[in-house]
This record gives sequence, C-alpha cells and structure tokens, in this order.
Amino acid sequence: MTEFSIYQINVDRDTANVCFIGMESLEKIKGTKEVNAAAYDRVYDGKMDCISLENIYQKFNVDHPADYKGRSLSVSDVVEIRGSDTLNPGFYFVDSIGFKSISFDKSLCKEPVEAGSGKISVLLVEPNKYPKIIEIDDTLEAMQVVVGGDIEEYMPFEDEVAIICNEEGKVNGLTPNRAVYEENTREMQDIICGKFFVAYAPFEAEKFQSLPPDLAEKYREKFKYPERFMRVNNEIVAVPFKPVRADKER
Repeated sequence: MTEFSIYQINVDRDTANVCFIGMESLEKIKGTKEVNAAAYDRVYDGKMDCISLENIYQKFNVDHPADYKGRSLSVSDVVEIRGSDTLNPGFYFVDSIGFKSISFDKSLCKEPVEAGSGKISVLLVEPNKYPKIIEIDDTLEAMQVVVGGDIEEYMPFEDEVAIICNEEGKVNGLTPNRAVYEENTREMQDIICGKFFVAYAPFEAEKFQSLPPDLAEKYREKFKYPERFMRVNNEIVAVPFKPVRADKER
C-alpha cells in the first residue's frame, strides 16, 4: 500500500505561467529547474496499491476516484510519496515523459478552493502577448469583464472548445488579435479582435468548463504567437511575431 499526496499549480498564483509546462521548458522560462511550491495547492491525500508512479498517473489521469476534485494528473503536477512498500518516499514532478525527483517545500503550499466554488480554468489570449492559463468565475459577468463587453461564443474547431470573445470587437475597433484558420488548409476564416479566451465546451454540457490539460497545451501552441495584420495584393495576411516585452516564450 502506498500513501501519497497530489499537488497542482493554482493558476491564480502562477505568476511565471508554467502550469502544464515540462521540466525542460521550465528551465528555459525561469533559468532554473527549481519548482515554486508556493504556486501549488495540495489537492489530494490518499492510499492505493501500486508498484510504480505510472500506476498513480494512470489512475488520476483517466480513472479518477470519486473523492478526487483536482484536475486530471498532468505535466507540472507533483506527487508526494509519504510511505510505500514499493516506492521511495519523496516528491516527484510529472514531466513530459515520466517523473523527476525534486526538492519541494510543501509547507509553502495551500489548500485548494472548495469544490463547487464556480471557477474554471481557461486560456486567455490577448493582442501582442503570449497566451496564458487563468482562472475565472463561471459567471456571465466575469466573462464579460475578461473580453470587455458582451460575449460571443465561436466554435470553429473539431475539438469541443469554444472561443469566447467580444461580440462587437470589430465594430468597436478593438485591436486585431489572432486569426482563425481552417484546420486542414490553413485558409484564414476570421480575425478575432480584442481579448478572448478558450474554454472547454462539451456538446452535451450547458456551461463552459475548465480546459483539460491536453487541450490547454494544444491551444496555447495554436495561439502562441501574436499576429500583425496587413493588406497584400487585396488580401489580408497575418504575420506572427515574438513580443518585445517581459512575457516569456512557452
């Protein structure tokens, strides 16, 4: 029997924007492999029969226990082995491939917000900036604050995700932000003006939900670089660029 705890980054305290980021990328962003325990919540304490950390990963990635309220176990999470017949005690960082043993001061961690607090994790995309994961209240008012006006839902992708943007962004002259392309041909379909965010939107669900880690990373990469728009030969083209500012490249 193995006793363990799970720690996950709280996106409200993720000032370095490293949620779902592997160890190699973490070192590039921060210049160190040191994990900031103060950005983490302890989300679970439990026991299970297992012979490897991969057993824990599989259980908490695809087959959550009924009392588990955290996100699916993913890259950047930390597993603490407190006692085990088969595993060495210590802290293990969930990396892009496998686990890395790390130093981790759990006294800096906090308890999570109670389940049912009405918050969701979404990918915020702003003009001239790299995208980042944020946590917002699951209310119409909070979403309107994020986009700066009445919201519009736009679902141009095969995945069950929605772009939530300002429905009058173009009319009100908001800054052109990112283009949306047809997924197979890369033909430009639309240009989103002003800030927007990407949320999980299962077809059968009545409300938006937190982005699963795999989709969060996929759309962080899709909207990674800001774009400048210009007219060339009577066509509008988008030119991606790296912001010259304090934002970190993912």
